[in-house]
Amino acid sequence: MINRNKANKKTSLSRIITIFLLLSICVIFITNPSFYASSCLNAISVWVLNVLPVMFPFFIFTRLIVNLISLKPNRMDKFFSKAYHTPSPSFFIYFLSILSGYPMGAKLICTLFDTDAIDRTDANRMLSFCSVSGPMFIVGTVGVAFLKNYFAGIIILISNIIGSLLNGLLYRGKSNNNIYTPKFVERKNTNILSDSVYDSLISILMVGAYIVLSFLLIDILKNIKIFEFVTNTICWVFNLNNSHDIVQSTIIGCFEMTRGILELSHTNCSIQIMTIISSALISFGGISVMMQSISFLNKLNLPIKNMFKQKFTQSILTLIIAIILSSLFL
Repeated sequence: MINRNKANKKTSLSRIITIFLLLSICVIFITNPSFYASSCLNAISVWVLNVLPVMFPFFIFTRLIVNLISLKPNRMDKFFSKAYHTPSPSFFIYFLSILSGYPMGAKLICTLFDTDAIDRTDANRMLSFCSVSGPMFIVGTVGVAFLKNYFAGIIILISNIIGSLLNGLLYRGKSNNNIYTPKFVERKNTNILSDSVYDSLISILMVGAYIVLSFLLIDILKNIKIFEFVTNTICWVFNLNNSHDIVQSTIIGCFEMTRGILELSHTNCSIQIMTIISSALISFGGISVMMQSISFLNKLNLPIKNMFKQKFTQSILTLIIAIILSSLFL
């Protein structure tokens, strides 16, 4: 009873703090509505001009693949199951995650959990390597649109793929001999295209909504000098005074990777540095991507710290690989 009362008090306190923070954001927004309205328009502009054109068509094509492909087990499923101690079809989930990008991996894992195909342990292990960004965002948006370098986008993509695969090995745990064979459900061809377009539209709108909210929050934190304080502190501690803009862009990218990489592309650092930092930021995903994933994973009741730990180690592994590849090919 005492523990339950303590838990209730903690929950009530967290709600009070959350409400206070939300009210504070509303007050700040009211103090300068024109500026923050411009911030939202800027976020929408980034989404419409850089994210929507390359990701929306790709979402539709990958959804069509999901609806048409047969889910019969294959050799890669068995290899992934043995390598990561996860149920079949781990490779299929990873493949679709790579094709579609954030937050497809979390959504597919949640779908398997809802059908009792996997348990929380399986979901946690699969999340360690299935939470990845897609090739169209990495190569099209980041490489071509932001960094103006196609090969940089390819290096970032390869680094993220290898980093995610290595990261899964860190969380493989002990084998539980859990084997799951999915059933192929025949769909009516008349509904496949319309369903794919509708699902893709909802997904791309969700991505846009999180980008807008993240841009708004970042500008609020900028205006109250939070980012400036953190950046100056890091630069002073590590003697990085000549890299102030790079450090601040990286910190912003930890909140929202699209905004952080966009600001990084406007600095005067070399394409190698941009590629390395962008690789790590995309692998980490940022708080915005984590919130998107959590919205799908609520039913699993996985601790948020688990996801943060997995994304942190994945970003470190990706960073190391990006350093090696960029030094060889850029």
